[in-house]
Amino acid sequence: MIHQWFTPAQHKHWADWFLKERHRFTITGLSRSGKSMLFTSLMTMLKFRSEGKYDCLPLLEHLPMELVEHIWVEPLDGFKMFPVEAHVEALHQGQWPSPTEDVYGFKLVVRLQQTGKVKKYLLPYTDIMFEFIDYPGEWLTDLPLLNRTFNQWSDSSWAQQMNRPQRDYAHEWHETVESFDFDTAPDEQRVTTLVGSYRRYLQHAKKHGITLLQPGSFLLGDNSYDWQSKGFTPLPSCISSDITNPWTKLFTEHFTHFQTSWLKPLRQQTFRQADKQIILIDLFEGLNHSKHHLYQLKETLSHLAETFRYGEDSWVARHVLRQTTISKVAFVAGKADLIPPGHRDALLSLLKQVTAGAVARFDDNTVQFEHFLVSAIQATDPGSNANSLRYLTADKRYLEAEFEPLPETLAQMSAEEHFPVLPARVPDDYLPRILNGRGLDRLFQFLLGKES
Repeated sequence: MIHQWFTPAQHKHWADWFLKERHRFTITGLSRSGKSMLFTSLMTMLKFRSEGKYDCLPLLEHLPMELVEHIWVEPLDGFKMFPVEAHVEALHQGQWPSPTEDVYGFKLVVRLQQTGKVKKYLLPYTDIMFEFIDYPGEWLTDLPLLNRTFNQWSDSSWAQQMNRPQRDYAHEWHETVESFDFDTAPDEQRVTTLVGSYRRYLQHAKKHGITLLQPGSFLLGDNSYDWQSKGFTPLPSCISSDITNPWTKLFTEHFTHFQTSWLKPLRQQTFRQADKQIILIDLFEGLNHSKHHLYQLKETLSHLAETFRYGEDSWVARHVLRQTTISKVAFVAGKADLIPPGHRDALLSLLKQVTAGAVARFDDNTVQFEHFLVSAIQATDPGSNANSLRYLTADKRYLEAEFEPLPETLAQMSAEEHFPVLPARVPDDYLPRILNGRGLDRLFQFLLGKES
């Protein structure tokens, strides 16, 4: 018998291997990409699929509804619990969930009954375990700074600001630098003035849809980096190239402190090793501004792909060598309900172009990837024709909007062309609209499927 062969600790280890199927997901999403709404919808759907036996996620064959015995949420060691109740309450009050400014983690466990006679006798159930972490999207853009010196970051930051779209929002910051006296040694007041001006530029650019902003941690509140006492800014090359200049010495010191005391612990504690990745992308933010914003989003995603380990995953690597690489990647454009179904092929085409730089990072690795359009909640209704949608406005008017065709390529967009985004309010019947969200079943079917 089993208990004659194993000690209790060994028996637990054996049970973990054979009774549990573990999936570690990293959901990579920039600020405003919709991570929190995706988490809230997923947890709500699986809860109703299990407890209410509601047939949401109809295409998710790897979690057959009739075999789900129970579903529950557990804390993830070292993390606050994801505030799903607070997010659902916000939806009930007609508000979208607040942006994430802290880190949350949770473990979602789905217990499946066994079907085969032998398996059912030996292994009565299988626990499918999902580990998720939600974090501010601003942290994500900071990770590449771990591989840079202060001078390298300063020079690249200036280069980005001199090109569109960043230069459209950097005028005040540039005027501050042009009139600033760098011959005077830094003191607390002068450092505060310079860092404050740079932070206002970051805030202004973020408000207007810029994604490649560093340090993104400067944009958050008390739970983020202490930019007031250890802040820094890019410096003109004539200053940063002189390693003896007091401003270069001070900001190099602060930049190193940012790397060692903030970014390294952040990467170790928050960005855990995972074998599957969802890269969540808000294309509508770029479409709402300009072609330049979409090109910059493409550049941002390419840089972010450098910070994760990709390659073929294997049983030996995971269980013997204790090494984990990301072997499956899903590129996901959220909020697909904000455009008529007939326009979604063009949206998918744009998604593939915007992610082309990130995909190129997989060339030397064995990585499965696919592109998906997802609606975490169906916030719109069909309009009177194929090119229109109906939606609820902030003042609860029910309006219909007509859509021009989306371009199928970035090259087809003119420089200043943009496509307004529907300002849809949370519908009063938000729960059935979550349960009827589109695309999550196909997404998780891909992620949970066997490696090809």
